[in-house]
Amino acid sequence: MPKIVFKELTLNDQAYIIKYNHRDTFYLRIKREGKRYTNVSLKTEDLDVAKKNALATYMEIASEPAKSRTRRFGFDSACDEFLAEKEKQAFRKQISERSHNTYSQRIRQRIIPYAKFAGVKVLGDIEKKTFEGYKDYYLDIQTKGKWKVVTSGLAPSTINSDITTLREFLNWCVKKDYLDPRKVGEIPKARDQKNYREEANPAFFPDEFARMKDELYKFDVKCKDEEDKWKKRWFIHYILFQYQLGSRPHETALIRCGGTRVEKRTDGKLIGIVEIPSNTKRGRRTSIMNGHTLRKVITHLKKGIKIRNQQIELFNKRLVEDMHDIPTDRLMKRYRSVNPETRQVDLLEPLSNDDLLMMNPFLSNRKMYHSEHIRGWWKEILSACAFQEKYTLYSLRSTHITHALLKGMNIRKVAENCGTSENEVIATYQRLNNLLNKDELGFFKNKVEETFIGEGGS
Repeated sequence: MPKIVFKELTLNDQAYIIKYNHRDTFYLRIKREGKRYTNVSLKTEDLDVAKKNALATYMEIASEPAKSRTRRFGFDSACDEFLAEKEKQAFRKQISERSHNTYSQRIRQRIIPYAKFAGVKVLGDIEKKTFEGYKDYYLDIQTKGKWKVVTSGLAPSTINSDITTLREFLNWCVKKDYLDPRKVGEIPKARDQKNYREEANPAFFPDEFARMKDELYKFDVKCKDEEDKWKKRWFIHYILFQYQLGSRPHETALIRCGGTRVEKRTDGKLIGIVEIPSNTKRGRRTSIMNGHTLRKVITHLKKGIKIRNQQIELFNKRLVEDMHDIPTDRLMKRYRSVNPETRQVDLLEPLSNDDLLMMNPFLSNRKMYHSEHIRGWWKEILSACAFQEKYTLYSLRSTHITHALLKGMNIRKVAENCGTSENEVIATYQRLNNLLNKDELGFFKNKVEETFIGEGGS
């Protein structure tokens, strides 16, 4: 919900004049039955004008029947209220924090922009056909993200998830008496999941997987400095980690160093034990992976902290030598990371259990790379390989599952290790396995075949 930066009672305590941090105009918040309220724009950025307009606006709205009043309820405001309820549900553990974030992402990034495209400003603008074009709009849309990565159309699964959320939101508006139920029409989904599911996130063919790895290992060859080389190498480790663990990308992003350990088996091989946190799609689980890969990730992370601290030490030396006469306030304005007491940038703390396993020490607050940044690098690798298949980061998970089953591992054990169902594992495996064996499956040079089509039949 947007933050209120100004709030003042008016009209004998019957309403408030408020202002949100990301909106230019003032609003009149009219008290309603119970804890409800209606927000109406006063269409001015001037507080004095807003106060003058408050009475006329109040009389106009208050004189309308309750259901008519709701027609003037802003679409954005309704979304804010809906998300505020989801936030409360997350706080009460009725839904996960991840679910709340997903609701927010779908509504703010795609549903609200589409509503603006469709000319919906207030809930009264909604008609039965308003959202009929949602599917086609996002199937055809072309966007260019922060890292200049062009996306041509959203995945049907993403669109269908959006539509599920949109339907829930509209039904919520009906229950709140914000929206006439007769205005809620059918919102067609993209192709049914059963039709496109097997095409999504395909596992790599063996030769293409080898080609991808060859290209991946070249990724850090041309680097401008040690920091750049570390970052490129980080990406190499990230991709191999995804494959070796078979995790979902969002799960990898949430793993903490304290939730990992490497153990040596009696035969000398290393196994990695990874705790997947509870705020993930399938909740908490313990997964097993290649211990050498896990150890390399941790070693590389420690190296990154060391490189970053070397950079900080050089910078601090410059602060002492070249900027000793600059006042502290000016110095901090120029370099926000400077400690005002020491006039130095604090060195990074050693790796701790609370640190993200995939954190980047060159980013502030020990964060991980943004997902768009990772996808941008991934597309570079795939473009260099010129694959016909539409491989994704999830394809590494599909490949992990397929390779595990090809090695003869138990289906149930693979499913539990990857946090999915046995049916999902079978579906992922069967598609690639059938294609790998197409020659054998497609030709039956035996007596039965001869019986049906003859010796030289066609």
